[in-house]
Amino acid sequence: MLAVIAALVVGAAMWWQAVDSGDQAALTAGAPVTEALPSPRVPPSSTPRRTGTSPPPATSEAPPGRQLTAVYMTKMGQAVLDDTGAVLFRFERDNPHKARSACLGDCAAVWIPITTSGTPRVTGIDPALVGTVKRPEGVKQVTLAGWPLYKFANARPGEWTGQGTDHLWFVVKPDGQRNLNCLPAPVQ
Repeated sequence: MLAVIAALVVGAAMWWQAVDSGDQAALTAGAPVTEALPSPRVPPSSTPRRTGTSPPPATSEAPPGRQLTAVYMTKMGQAVLDDTGAVLFRFERDNPHKARSACLGDCAAVWIPITTSGTPRVTGIDPALVGTVKRPEGVKQVTLAGWPLYKFANARPGEWTGQGTDHLWFVVKPDGQRNLNCLPAPVQ
């Protein structure tokens, strides 16, 4: 699994400056900023020890969003990726103390909720900080420190498209805090 994630994050990351408009789909406009991403940092204590002769679990069994991996990007700093390599975000209108998401309908079409059908696995993240909340459509959305997690619909693996959008969407750090790096310049 780590080899797959490492392969996804080795490419270039791009960032698109947010456009101050009501149309969330237009947020990909702007000049790209790129950086080469390192492999995920895996603390030795977070790697499960396997005993016996059973083979490692197949990565294709995990639905998208089920694996969360802490990474450090040169420009962005601390971030969390899902098992597709997508940079994950938190939404400031969500409340980490309530078991629900505030991003519904059209919002959830642009900011895709990270869902799972099982217990999320983590690399470099405290498992005690990871949980789920039930969405209105009945699926479980993954949370980090109580914050429901999302990815931007049009972003490629390793991109942080949408960072700082409307002062509500932020790349999430492995401890659940918002990452305030690489924010777009204020629109005059």
